[in-house]
Amino acid sequence: MSVKLECVIDGVEDLRMPRVYRVHATCGEAKLDLELHNDIIPKAMLTGKNMRVEVSREKESCLQHYFCGQGYVVSVGRIGENQRVVISLHGFLVVLKTPSQLGLNPMDQVFVGADFEQ
Repeated sequence: MSVKLECVIDGVEDLRMPRVYRVHATCGEAKLDLELHNDIIPKAMLTGKNMRVEVSREKESCLQHYFCGQGYVVSVGRIGENQRVVISLHGFLVVLKTPSQLGLNPMDQVFVGADFEQ
């Protein structure tokens, strides 16, 4: 199982935790929110950029990306017409809202890889 998305970053929002921010992106029909720490990926690197994201069960494919995080699916549900999948990367959340089923279940181990255009 692998989900590959080409995304346009819509905005970057500072969170209350120091140096932590949330990236809001549109990936075709899908929406993605990704929480990151400024020491890992500087926020200035993302403004007005595009990114590629891959959610996979395979660690090797994740390691091919600039950023690779291992985590677990926290919840899978429906909001209106969209499926919402919440993934925890050891506290940092990835929220994916998509009209298609992704085949993920709570407590599935997944790897989230991301590349950012320079």
